[in-house]
Amino acid sequence: MNPSTPSARTEQPEKLLPAPPERKRLPAPDVVTFNKVTKTFGVGPQAKLALHEVSFTVEDLPNIGEMVTIVGPSGCGKSTLLRLIAGLKPHFPPTSGEVQVFGKPVQDPGPDRGLVDQKYSLLPHLNVIQNVAFGLKLRGVGRSERDDHAQEWVKKVGLEGSEKKFPSELSGGMQQRVAIAATLILQPRILLMDEPFGALDPGIRFRMQELLLQLWSEKEETVFLVTHSVEEAVYLGDRVFLMAPNPGRLVEILKVPRPAEPPEESRRKPWFISFCQTLLRRLEEESPAPPGVKL
Repeated sequence: MNPSTPSARTEQPEKLLPAPPERKRLPAPDVVTFNKVTKTFGVGPQAKLALHEVSFTVEDLPNIGEMVTIVGPSGCGKSTLLRLIAGLKPHFPPTSGEVQVFGKPVQDPGPDRGLVDQKYSLLPHLNVIQNVAFGLKLRGVGRSERDDHAQEWVKKVGLEGSEKKFPSELSGGMQQRVAIAATLILQPRILLMDEPFGALDPGIRFRMQELLLQLWSEKEETVFLVTHSVEEAVYLGDRVFLMAPNPGRLVEILKVPRPAEPPEESRRKPWFISFCQTLLRRLEEESPAPPGVKL
């Protein structure tokens, strides 16, 4: 056989190309970073130091999220901290230091952050559906689409049957549910809540805490919640930021187990009682009573 014929050729092994190098997944930027943030209101002798060199980091936890609760006495800068994250004047910008959201310096308010406060922020001339859908209207979403989304959120917060009512016809708890729905319908990546349940009766407050956890578990975004209630902070928070006044500063960050029971049941657990007592003692240490006042 002629060695030059195809049948007689010696087959050469196929050359394997080197595998392309694996692309390393870049770590997600931190959700919020405070780097020695100080905020002073006013100038000269009348200037008020609201926050002094506050530093912390909240990492991006994929498919988990985190709820950060913030406690401390009046005047320790809790609300200022939230509004710096939101980019809202006059609290923003900081006097010194830097606030970053998703790895970028905060420049102004943005759709990635939503704020709910104790004042509910509802428009009195709009009914429930219109209030919930208002943010979508500002974004240019068509009426039919935004009303459908608003109806879904009205159902999620348990206000079916109240769609046509105006804020003046609603209880405090109902108004707060409308405010929460109006914020969450915009799908903010960061939810900022300033004493959202402070004016509610205890029973309604418990229900609102459960509702917040339920809605949060569906989205698992990052939540910052300011409260004067130690029990609320411990029940809701993955971490509790303890702040102190004169000047406002962050003095401790406490890790808390996630709740597995309703608020009333959690509050009877020995670990919960012990944790709250420890936190109360720390608050008293950081905010001693004025001379002559007994606690």
